[in-house]
Amino acid sequence: MDHAPDGKSLATGLKVLIVDDNVDSAASFAMLCQIDGHDVRTAHDGAEGLAFAREFEPDAVFLDISLPDMTGYRVAEQMRRLPLLDKALLVAMTGHGDAEHQDRSQRAGFDHHVVKPADHSYVKQLLDRRAAACRR
Repeated sequence: MDHAPDGKSLATGLKVLIVDDNVDSAASFAMLCQIDGHDVRTAHDGAEGLAFAREFEPDAVFLDISLPDMTGYRVAEQMRRLPLLDKALLVAMTGHGDAEHQDRSQRAGFDHHVVKPADHSYVKQLLDRRAAACRR
């Protein structure tokens, strides 16, 4: 795990999109990512998430599975079809950690399946790895 002596992530400067219909949860998660030095956008439904993804071209997307207009699985499938997101880190954020939901996440194109509430140190690890891959 790559962290500076002050505990901040070394993965600064990533563009991160958070798609979650829980406004407070999205804002809290965004604040943690911003503290780590990332440029963050939030969306609160699937259509808005797809629109922001096209405009913002994120390096990483944290996507709630239960959205009001479509499932996060469907959003992930559509994001994976966009050439500008084919290498983006897609992380499913959900309250469902069972094998069926994890398998479904993998089939939809997610790279990781994280059960809420997410452990921020694990999120930092994911973003650190993504930043290292971007530097190659």
